[in-house]
Amino acid sequence: MKALGITAMVIAIIAIFVPVIGPYLTFVTAILAAFAAGPGVTFGAVALLVNMINVFFLSPSLWITAAAVESEVEGAGAGVLAGMGVVFTAVNIIAALVLIVMHVLWKRRQSPT
Repeated sequence: MKALGITAMVIAIIAIFVPVIGPYLTFVTAILAAFAAGPGVTFGAVALLVNMINVFFLSPSLWITAAAVESEVEGAGAGVLAGMGVVFTAVNIIAALVLIVMHVLWKRRQSPT
């Protein structure tokens, strides 16, 4: 599972520099990081942290576009696009919770009974 954590961290770092598809790579990174329990838990946690920093601070175009669409367009489609930043954040939070649960289960299996 260490490989999943390392892969998630590498993709999270690459996602910072990819302009359009970068925020969508956070989905891939979150899935990989969620199952990086055991020895890869540190790498998975770092990947999720890099994802959150990328979404909040390094992808301002995501939030600016969402705000502009929300203010200019009235309708059902505007709310969907404006909520993308929230979706990216929620995916990372859910992945962090799954990572915690997976790691706890992994530790229980590893402990001598």
